[in-house]
Amino acid sequence: MPNITFRVESIRAERYSYEAVRQLNININLMLGKLEKSGEGYRLCFVVKVDCSPPIASMNVKGSAYVTPTNPGERRELEESTRTGRPAPQLAVSVYGYVFPIIALLSRELGLPPPVPPPVSQEPSKRERMPGYL
Repeated sequence: MPNITFRVESIRAERYSYEAVRQLNININLMLGKLEKSGEGYRLCFVVKVDCSPPIASMNVKGSAYVTPTNPGERRELEESTRTGRPAPQLAVSVYGYVFPIIALLSRELGLPPPVPPPVSQEPSKRERMPGYL
């Protein structure tokens, strides 16, 4: 796994209305730029945009991810991504994983529900447990 560092360059969050809404749909868009060579590593610009429907709030987070390969195989994969113009899926997952807590915090500060529903608790299985031995 390559070393990935992040830099957030801009955060904007705004709430337009405080009226009660029956149903709120939250749309999260992750837009990735083209992977570019930068010194020993690579740079990937990103924008995460969150919009609500009905339009009561919006949030934007802009930044860059700096990727440094740790072995020749990773370097080849990143060079291939640079040639094709499509970043590797694991980079998109890393960016989303980094930005999501920021979006969740902004949502809370604006008085909005979290951007994803809370996890549903799973029922314990009905199967009887056998006594175990240590």
